[in-house]
Amino acid sequence: MRRTNLRKTFFTGAATVIVALGGSLLMAPSASAVGSSACTKNIADQTWNVTNTFRSVMQNGPGYRYANKEELWAGAPFRVYCKTKKSGITWYYGKHLNGGIKGWLDYRAFEDFGT
Repeated sequence: MRRTNLRKTFFTGAATVIVALGGSLLMAPSASAVGSSACTKNIADQTWNVTNTFRSVMQNGPGYRYANKEELWAGAPFRVYCKTKKSGITWYYGKHLNGGIKGWLDYRAFEDFGT
């Protein structure tokens, strides 16, 4: 009888932990938008044009795990406010001047890979 109660208590406690952990994993936020707070170096409000002849994808944060915000094509004006480096990749935070949307572009947006 005592062994049955111990087993029941154990499995009830284990089930409670599993439900609690599962709930917290389901409630964990995905990568959300990150603004200039992620910057490590300010850039004095410079306007650069996207030079990559392929599309450049603006992200919600400095990394590819963040959601895509907008596609920018060669010639698109981008006001650069600051930059940071994540996983060896330089990311620039700024605003697409034609659309007014703020976000992050990686360094490749400003290099021409078409030649």
